[in-house]
Amino acid sequence: MRPKVKVLLALIPFSFILGSCQKEDLSAAKSFGDLSQSLAIANETISADIYASCARSATWEALGTQQSRINSKDRLDKCDEIYLPNSQNTEIAGSVLVNYVAAVGNLATENDNGFTPQLNKISDGLGKLNIDENARTAGVKIADFITNLLVTDFRRDNLKVAIVCTDQDIQKYSTDLSDFIESSYVKSLLNEEITQIQENYGFYISEVNRRLLKLSNLEDNLQDFSTLQAQQTLLEAEERAEITKVIERKKQGSAYVAAIRSTAEFHRKLKRIFNKDREELSSDQIQKCNKYRSKKESLSFQNTEKEYDVWNQEITTSELKQAKKVTKEYIDKVTPLFNEIQD
Repeated sequence: MRPKVKVLLALIPFSFILGSCQKEDLSAAKSFGDLSQSLAIANETISADIYASCARSATWEALGTQQSRINSKDRLDKCDEIYLPNSQNTEIAGSVLVNYVAAVGNLATENDNGFTPQLNKISDGLGKLNIDENARTAGVKIADFITNLLVTDFRRDNLKVAIVCTDQDIQKYSTDLSDFIESSYVKSLLNEEITQIQENYGFYISEVNRRLLKLSNLEDNLQDFSTLQAQQTLLEAEERAEITKVIERKKQGSAYVAAIRSTAEFHRKLKRIFNKDREELSSDQIQKCNKYRSKKESLSFQNTEKEYDVWNQEITTSELKQAKKVTKEYIDKVTPLFNEIQD
């Protein structure tokens, strides 16, 4: 079993939550970054189980006939052909958020750890997943922006820039990634696994029942009857235990989905704190954001109020106070989710 998230969180400098307002104590973002380790473990665990679940379903094929053995092999071949790549590409997709969250923490602490996401690998992996094209674009844009920012202009003053400039893409990408995992893994693959378990045990339990019905004289076959009843009870208990295992995986998958969505929600709250409670960006902000984008965004229809156009990248005392509050709320919310996955 992996270490509990509460051990990781104990390393977070809670002076942020308790009240320091010094510039070097931007622990809102550092807490965000520290949790990238838990997010990485969750991403690895759930992504790997996409293939594993398919393989388990294949092995639950009741092997009573030659045809059933063929069916099992065909299922395993499908797992190798479709779900093994899906598993690998889902981990790549999740790594976009993992690396971004870690990068925000690095900016906050001025810890340049040589962040180098492989943009070609990310683009290729996202292209092979059944997610919305706009979400694929958002994922590549997130990785592109943070790479350019950290490589060309690594400094804490850009913390606001990172959060404000990427939020729109973070929201789109997080929504589609969490929806994809929920629909394809939690509500599809794992449900299919439960069905296969039920069919497997149903086949063998029905065989026991058939033999029980053949015992016409109970007194003469009491020992056989007791043996068959014990077999039936054992099979039913094993079936419940195997289904319970899958239900636990469904809980873990749902926890990961909730963690992604909570992380996006926290990011949006920070964006609004750092952007004067506004959703839209000014022309001046778009221009600053474009500095770190390979593909520049249009300035059309952006807010052009002069006062709003002046973007102060220093984090104020008021902003820091608000960030403390939402950080504590975020940690309280995601800690049990990550613990659920790591149990």
